[in-house]
Amino acid sequence: MNITLAHSGKQHSYQIAKAMHKLGILDKFYTSGYAGSFLQKISEKIPSNPLQRRYIHDLPAGKVHANWFFEFRENWIRQVEKNPVKAREAVYQRDINFDTYMARTIKKLETTHYWGFQGSCHDSLIASKESGKKSICELATAHVTSAKEILGSEKNLHPDWAFTIDNLVFPAPYERRLEEEPHHADHVIAASTFTKATLLAQDIPAEKIKVVPLGFDIAHIPYEPDTFPPYQSRPLRLLYAGRVTQRKGIYYLLEALKSFPVNQVELHIIGQMNGAEALLKPYQSFIHYHGAMTQQAIFNAYKDYDVLVLPSLFEGFGLVIVEAMAAGLPVITTPNTIGPELIKQNDNGIIVPIRDIAALKSSIEFFVNLDSDKLHQMRLLARKSATQYSWSHYQERLAKLLPQL
Repeated sequence: MNITLAHSGKQHSYQIAKAMHKLGILDKFYTSGYAGSFLQKISEKIPSNPLQRRYIHDLPAGKVHANWFFEFRENWIRQVEKNPVKAREAVYQRDINFDTYMARTIKKLETTHYWGFQGSCHDSLIASKESGKKSICELATAHVTSAKEILGSEKNLHPDWAFTIDNLVFPAPYERRLEEEPHHADHVIAASTFTKATLLAQDIPAEKIKVVPLGFDIAHIPYEPDTFPPYQSRPLRLLYAGRVTQRKGIYYLLEALKSFPVNQVELHIIGQMNGAEALLKPYQSFIHYHGAMTQQAIFNAYKDYDVLVLPSLFEGFGLVIVEAMAAGLPVITTPNTIGPELIKQNDNGIIVPIRDIAALKSSIEFFVNLDSDKLHQMRLLARKSATQYSWSHYQERLAKLLPQL
């Protein structure tokens, strides 16, 4: 088996390429922007520069075929025109252009398998099958039709929050490719059981779907169990980390918190506002907004909080869940995330139904009434669960998957 991996952009694909290389199955990794050997050497001499996000150690540059041209327009719009709407449209066009390029390229390659990613593999999956290769489509989020159903109904339930919802509206041609891609693949990789459920709902055969949860970089997340702060002499500190959007169920969390005294529970928010500042004003008495932070700053901040709350309506995975648990935070979340794979009810976190204010309130009360020893034990169990989702464990899961492909 040798695999051509192709992804328009970055996300987690660098780590997957690295895992495949270590397993000896990566023929070539095609992508848009990637720093080759020369740029890596320059980058390593300059601290905190953007190029450090565009390569990964232990993945030989010779295994990567990168073409920065695909990202030129979107980067110009972001940096010069500073127009987020046009930039998003440019990302969709980048995916389409990259897919067209890979559809021409894959026919010429002597590999056994082609592995593409949601949004940028529609035509190349078809071309792969036509050239006699096994085709694989990976979804890091859930199927777009379920997004339209869940988030579309949410837009009607709470129209005041509708403008904050992301991952809902796509250009019609791009939406069609998202709908069709899993149908064209021989195998579909789902990031969670929730993602698998949304694929089954679209009549993707169960035997085609393989659940392979993503990994995360555990080494960069501080974990100091002996310094967990006691909380019974102060309010319980809940953390919401991520964009302030109704896709992540922020309204339901705010409503659940209204009935708690301000000296009992406080909510700390880290992330971009998505224009929701005015909607948060009625809840200001118990909200502490810290703005957007770098990824490492968030990792360092986890130790200051007691519980992560992410009541997402539509997530697929939810990387912040695993990262927070790695820092020792129990998590309150919903089934529409990776939560059910990690969380054992009331042991290292709590799963609540989506849109359930009463269940959110009850789960928060559970932690309010918890003694420090029990919370400390939950922190230890949260960390233990998260360690099973490092990138090294991802590589082990990938190795076990290969015979099925």
